[in-house]
Amino acid sequence: MDRDNRENIYDEGIEYSYISLISKKLRVGIVGGGKAGTIKARHFVKNKCCVEVISKTFDGELIELSKEFSEILTLKNEDLSYEFLSDKHLIIIALDDENLKNIVKKYCEENYKIYIDSSDFISGMGVVPIQRSTENVVFALNTNYGNPKGAVLLSNKVENTIKEYDEFIRYIGLIRNKAKSFPELKIQITSFIGNDEFKKSFDKGEAEKALRSRFSKEIVDYLINF
Repeated sequence: MDRDNRENIYDEGIEYSYISLISKKLRVGIVGGGKAGTIKARHFVKNKCCVEVISKTFDGELIELSKEFSEILTLKNEDLSYEFLSDKHLIIIALDDENLKNIVKKYCEENYKIYIDSSDFISGMGVVPIQRSTENVVFALNTNYGNPKGAVLLSNKVENTIKEYDEFIRYIGLIRNKAKSFPELKIQITSFIGNDEFKKSFDKGEAEKALRSRFSKEIVDYLINF
């Protein structure tokens, strides 16, 4: 991609489309065993994804990481092959060899594989966002101009805010699951609990009282029995 096109993309802003993938079902292939490959491998194995890294050499930290996460992280000391790429959902390109990068990209595009170029995110299909989690909430954050430090700064602030809602989110999540037993009332129940007014009751220790002011004893007894 030439310089002018790159500048146009930045000027127009980059639009992302997010989807949360179930980690244990995700197979990630990383091409390159250096520092970049290590960083990406660490991110995915810590989120319990199945990861394979193919390279002729491996960074020392990556080798240690493979020992710690031996059940889900495999290092393949061999030449890149289409066979390696074929059973992966996501391909991470983490090397500097332009010829090899182009081969991987071409294969991914022809076989509808999602791929990320660690050295130049614009030339790939996406980026790995900053991901944080509390006990009950997981969120990811990105910026439009490839600003990792800014994303970390913002994610810290967002995480602090989310922590204030963490137990509340757990509480209403449990009630929502129980509300499925009342299909005719589910929308009413979820609308009643999913707002800041109900959170105020929760913070005061009056969530149950608020529920009983709106719904019958039998329903509330069932909803809060978890």
